Amino acid sequence: MMSNIRSDRSSVPSCQRRGATTNGRRPWFGLLGAWTSVFLGGCALTQLQAPAISLVSVELADVQLTEQQFKARLHAQNPNDRPLPIKSASCTLQVEGIEVGQGKSAAPFTVPALGEADFDLIVKTNFATSVPDLLLRVLQRGQLPEYHLSGWVNPDIALLPPIPFSKSGQITIPSQ
Repeated sequence: MMSNIRSDRSSVPSCQRRGATTNGRRPWFGLLGAWTSVFLGGCALTQLQAPAISLVSVELADVQLTEQQFKARLHAQNPNDRPLPIKSASCTLQVEGIEVGQGKSAAPFTVPALGEADFDLIVKTNFATSVPDLLLRVLQRGQLPEYHLSGWVNPDIALLPPIPFSKSGQITIPSQ
């Protein structure tokens, strides 16, 4: 005995066919629209320009045989029309192409909209390993050494990735 099963699609309500809802739209369209809004909103935030970072001063904080700590004061200029809250910053310091230290921010800070702020990084070095090469390069050049400071500031703004910075210059000796 064979059963009489209809394969006519018209007997299945349209809301039960292939994931359609009762109003005829698929449920993932709403989810796709929501993610598109979040993504486009995040893109608007990523239009922020990187702050200009410059080295203000370096102070010796602690000296040990295998490690030295310096407090490097940096100056940030915010070119954006909104405040830039920074939860952390990190950097690498090179002198004459030799990495002499790495640093991290001491505390979170905010750079005001179209404004400026100073912040401190604790830079750890090991002169025992870097000084011999560094001294040789400085003596060969016969002039004051050049530095390169590069790193990242990590904004405290959702969906905004870390902002890179880079600054190079010549180390100057202040006149008395």
